[in-house]
Amino acid sequence: MKHAVVFGTNGGLARALAWAFDGAGWSVEPVARRESPSSSLADAYVFPQAVFLNEPFVSSDFDRIADVIDVGLTQVAARIHDCLRLDAPDKRLDYCLIGSTSSYAGFANTAAYCATKAGLVGLVRALNEEYKDTQRRFWLFSPGTMDTAMGRQLTDQDPTTFLSPHDVAERIVGTITAPGNMFEPEVVIRRRVVR
Repeated sequence: MKHAVVFGTNGGLARALAWAFDGAGWSVEPVARRESPSSSLADAYVFPQAVFLNEPFVSSDFDRIADVIDVGLTQVAARIHDCLRLDAPDKRLDYCLIGSTSSYAGFANTAAYCATKAGLVGLVRALNEEYKDTQRRFWLFSPGTMDTAMGRQLTDQDPTTFLSPHDVAERIVGTITAPGNMFEPEVVIRRRVVR
């Protein structure tokens, strides 16, 4: 049985990912932000953790900005670093980072969040280049606004157009578990209708 470790267990997407992996026949180990996984025998590590700050950059307390960057980028990089040191170099292993359409576009009042998601783009691209001759794959899945507690903070958008976290999770799990030698390192999952 394949094993997935999902870091950051409180968010709507993290719960949906655990459900989707379980539905695909994988064992799932949810790991809270400040915990370590109980096993280094994972087939996939998934990093959906993020902190969302929706206010003007200059009005934000810098400690809050630093927390957004710490959780969304620094802690992800640190976890990946630790996992890379523990995994078997000849084993196929997927590292799934969760970006956002904010990875590729800036949005007013979300500068710190957008910066962390753009940082994940660079991290995934660099790690894929560094590990291109191994069985390790680094994915960046970047969904649009989802119907989660985080998404509902955006009061200037129509929540009836938000993506379902379960649909996004199914797409992520379906993509990394697909047979064959295909690899699409950056997957952007947009809404068809945005209001």
